[in-house]
Amino acid sequence: SDTDYVTSLNTYCQKKKITVKPRESLCLVTKCCTFIVDGKTFPTGYGVSKKEAKEEAAKLACQSLGVTDQRQTNFIGIVNHYCQRTKRTLNFIEVERSGPPHNPQFTYKLVINNKDYPEGKGKNSIEAKQKAAQLAWAALQEQSDWDSKGSLRSAVSVDSPPSILSTPSSLESVEASSQSMQTSTSDSVLFTDSSHRSKDKVCCFKTSLLVIDFLSSCLYRFSSDFDSRKCLAKGGFGHVFAAREKLVDKYYAVKIVRYKEKALREVTALGEISHDNIVRYYNCWIDDSEPEWDNATDTYSSSQSSSDSSPKYLYIKMELCDTKTLKDWINKKNEESLQETKRRAESLHLAQQIVSGVECIHSKKIIHRDLKPANIMFGKDGKVKIGDFGLATAETDDDNVKLMDRTDRAGTRSYMAPEQRSKGYGRKVDIFALGLIYFELLWKLSSGHERGKVLINARNRMLPEEFSPKFPQENQIILSMLSEKPENRPEASVLKTEMEKWTHSFTT
Repeated sequence: SDTDYVTSLNTYCQKKKITVKPRESLCLVTKCCTFIVDGKTFPTGYGVSKKEAKEEAAKLACQSLGVTDQRQTNFIGIVNHYCQRTKRTLNFIEVERSGPPHNPQFTYKLVINNKDYPEGKGKNSIEAKQKAAQLAWAALQEQSDWDSKGSLRSAVSVDSPPSILSTPSSLESVEASSQSMQTSTSDSVLFTDSSHRSKDKVCCFKTSLLVIDFLSSCLYRFSSDFDSRKCLAKGGFGHVFAAREKLVDKYYAVKIVRYKEKALREVTALGEISHDNIVRYYNCWIDDSEPEWDNATDTYSSSQSSSDSSPKYLYIKMELCDTKTLKDWINKKNEESLQETKRRAESLHLAQQIVSGVECIHSKKIIHRDLKPANIMFGKDGKVKIGDFGLATAETDDDNVKLMDRTDRAGTRSYMAPEQRSKGYGRKVDIFALGLIYFELLWKLSSGHERGKVLINARNRMLPEEFSPKFPQENQIILSMLSEKPENRPEASVLKTEMEKWTHSFTT
């Protein structure tokens, strides 16, 4: 069954404000679990694993209490509002009705701008339309024009949040809404793009809050909508999982962090951008369930605390990249006896992609602030993908205005620009980090103390003596990127143009 009975039981008890407690034990060769709800003990559930026994016990308790899984997201309302915002036509088409009178099956599909989307099936027209809308919504997010016309940011009005996005309280209200469709680890905060704080400039932060608030209705969706979950990374920031979304049978990366307003920084930054060399952001949601981490197996489960003060968690669904990073690529090349000409050509190709991504970031008035090889990944197509926007911030768009104060020492010390240790800096901090990264791509470094010494010297624009004769063009541009004064560092757009000139000469 697709029903998550543990979640349903926890939700029921939270609404009723009654206690719920599982009692687990080992019963010979099987596991067993019993739920105690409001002091009453319910039938025992058995299973080959603790999770299976707990789910079976929750099912028995739910059946005894008459609890059903009432979680539902109004995908009809979501798609309707999306089409209104992007001026697209939308129609539900009944494909067929089948089955006996006592057990009918309805099939509907959505047609948006004369394009057919996957068919949805259900026991009634409402259920079938909701399923069709859910499938269409998933497909829309995969389209190439999603950033400009279909992001959640543009699907939500800042000035007048649409009431249709709320989950209807009854099937009748869902039907009514469908019938009415018409054409139509830093403490820094996200700064606005302008010192004037105009409505247009501050909307990205406000809209993110609206999106998060709206998506918070999708409680427990990670445990119910995803399976095959595997931990990819963990630390003080939270956890990152690879997981398969069951509806579309596709794997994504899901980052889980403790919810704070500051955590919206990454969501806001990624939601603004669609670029081949930047990790793709899809959507996010808030979950009241507390992640339980099995340190031995790095698996995930969720539980609901009955305390009103329990923390919330922010789930960010992103493009799944290769587990190897640019840091791994550099380490591998340093172990090989590769011809310098080949490494030079490969490094240029990678540097061009990184610079292209940074140019896009800066064009959105965003500063990454933590560019380093470990935060640069590779997509399944082999392309470079800049990720980890947890320290991203926005900058003023007026170069004549004094740089806004930002949190000092935000970033990784080894790649920080000199001015980043204070509070006044701009996008050129990313160019400084890029200079160090490009140097690492080209130059074979040993590990340990010697590597640290070479990089410290590089920060002070003292590159190895042998570097300049072997890489004259790169030496010149890297030194400019490592200029102590930010104004002397080139813009990403200038770097991109210069590197494009080198492509032919370095690869022939």
